[in-house]
Amino acid sequence: MSMFEAERLARAEAGDLAALAELDALGLFLAPGEAPAAFIASVRALDARLREFEAELAASGRCDLGEGVKLEAGRRIPPERFADAWEITERLFAFRAAWAPGFYVDPTFSWLFGGCAFTFDPERFAVFIIREVFARRDRWLIYGREELLAHEACHVARMPLASERFEERHAYGTAATAFRRRCGSLFRKPSDSLLFLGVTLLLLAAQSAQLFLIPRLPMFPFWGAVGAVVLFLGVRDAGDAGVFARARRVLATRFGAFAGAVLFRCSDAEIAALARLAPAALDAWLEAKTAADWRWRIIRHRFMAPEAPAPGTDI
Repeated sequence: MSMFEAERLARAEAGDLAALAELDALGLFLAPGEAPAAFIASVRALDARLREFEAELAASGRCDLGEGVKLEAGRRIPPERFADAWEITERLFAFRAAWAPGFYVDPTFSWLFGGCAFTFDPERFAVFIIREVFARRDRWLIYGREELLAHEACHVARMPLASERFEERHAYGTAATAFRRRCGSLFRKPSDSLLFLGVTLLLLAAQSAQLFLIPRLPMFPFWGAVGAVVLFLGVRDAGDAGVFARARRVLATRFGAFAGAVLFRCSDAEIAALARLAPAALDAWLEAKTAADWRWRIIRHRFMAPEAPAPGTDI
């Protein structure tokens, strides 16, 4: 049966929580404040885009995503290669984005590239691409195929939440090592990486100048700049970790083992608000959220109902 059969979409458009929960389990979340009708319009647009994509691939055997990325039908990632990634996302966050196609590609833009997801608004279309070597191996350098796919699937699912502050913290929750789970979120956005790279290159340039041009050039201002950036990133990340952990603890008082899945569906502002909330005030907060936002009605339907399946269970 199709994931996007007309009967399911019609029920969801009419506000049927069971149908909306089935789409949620596919990693298709409502945006904050979004109504079912607008959400289903975007899902129908996604379905149409997927059909167009498959038709183009079947007709020509290839598709150009742009930015130098060309997909070939013969390099498609088979469904069984996604199995470990979906086990991770189901276990941690109760979803599997099995509707999104994936391909083996070696892009020209980065020799250290491991994998990413290309996403397209407003139809929520997404394509996973991972390095060609993963067709033959489970690991390459520091990357594992299942971790890469699970990480990128988190970004695809949370796209409607327009997150920045906690986005990488969610995605790195899929990491295989404690170090990546803890430190992967140091860089929230590309500008953070560029800032760190900038001060590091400045230090390297200063050391070269001292060696070849200005022997007495003091190094402490340049080391200080690197230290200041590292301190800033570390302190900010530690603060975010504390907020994230407090929000999860508050949710756990009402959602138990589902707290992580619920937190995954929260916006940055909601996570910050939950961290400030006393556990005794959670029910009133949830009532207000449920009254104002369909997304929270779906969350409560899936994760507070007695019959709700545990993370990692097929729906």
